[in-house]
Amino acid sequence: MTSYGKLDFPLGHGHIHGDAYPGNTLWDGQGIRLGDWDKATFGPREIDLANTFQGVRFGRTAGELDDFSERYGYDIRQWSSLSTLCEIRDLHTLGSFIRRADQGDTAAAPSN
Repeated sequence: MTSYGKLDFPLGHGHIHGDAYPGNTLWDGQGIRLGDWDKATFGPREIDLANTFQGVRFGRTAGELDDFSERYGYDIRQWSSLSTLCEIRDLHTLGSFIRRADQGDTAAAPSN
């Protein structure tokens, strides 16, 4: 894994959501809004895109990612450091499940 501190972010820094994925979208019949802004910050824009492109594990198709990339105007899959951000996101997600399981949340605990 490449060290995060050595990454070159081609999209630069700006305001990011920090947890942009479909589960944090709000639908009102007219459009879609992002909700859950507790991780919003200023940082590399690729962080929000990595969450979207990590979604292949959850059923997002290559066609959907192609469409998203075209509309966004940038295809992060061409960036050599995408895997580093996805691995960091995996650790973040795993950490939250470990904390929840440790606090007695049976939905986050291993099933036998």
